[in-house]
Amino acid sequence: MGEIERLLNANGGVVSAVQLRAAGLSRPQSCQPVRRGWYACASADPQVVRAVSAGGVLGCVSVLRRYGVWVPESDLHIRYSERASRSRPGVRSCHPYRLDPPIVGAVDPLDIAVASAANCLDAEGLVVVLDSMLNKRMIQMADARDIVAASRFAHLYLAERCDPKSESGTETMIRLRLRALNIQLRTQVDIPGVGRVDFLVGDRLIIEADSREHHSPKYQSDRTRDRVAITLGFLVIRLTYEDIVYRWDVILEDILAIIRRRAHRGPITVSG
Repeated sequence: MGEIERLLNANGGVVSAVQLRAAGLSRPQSCQPVRRGWYACASADPQVVRAVSAGGVLGCVSVLRRYGVWVPESDLHIRYSERASRSRPGVRSCHPYRLDPPIVGAVDPLDIAVASAANCLDAEGLVVVLDSMLNKRMIQMADARDIVAASRFAHLYLAERCDPKSESGTETMIRLRLRALNIQLRTQVDIPGVGRVDFLVGDRLIIEADSREHHSPKYQSDRTRDRVAITLGFLVIRLTYEDIVYRWDVILEDILAIIRRRAHRGPITVSG
């Protein structure tokens, strides 16, 4: 792979004249201007092109999503060269807390992106992002503490609420919301005859969080697991992404109803 290809790949297919000059390169004929001093190749990421065309670069959770980090669904996040209130429908202007790092490329580096996310998301959203990065081993717990300490949430010690075992943002949301109500739960519990479950509340209540991409064949295997768990005496609540993100108030009442009548407590029969 040549230098120009590496440069384009690292920046979503969009490169600046400054980057080209620094690398001793000329503009490839296949690249077309998207704004003064910036060029996009034919295969450029449409989101990156949109961010640069708008006068900024791709930033915040839009960058994290490119790295495979689980992020809340959101608009396009752009960082401008100077702080600006340019948010509008479908676009958010983001930057790190009290910092304006120089623009280097069309896609912000990971450290700047997560710092911007720490200033853009709410406390729950930030823990969702940190959990995902910890689970993917993109950062260590010490890094999570540093990210929080440099954010507007420094006083909340959010890193102490993180769990590297969390495999999706919906799992993180459930854990944070239930523990905020002092509901005791265990995460990623191995149950003989059933397998690993997302949450176990008390002795008997299993809570599973389906992902946004949940579909067959996992759909069938999960239903089989649920049926086996019920035959062993467990209660199973399986939640969809929509349940957790858009219908949480209703779901929470169902969970609390089980806890209030102490149906989450009691003996079970485990095979093996």
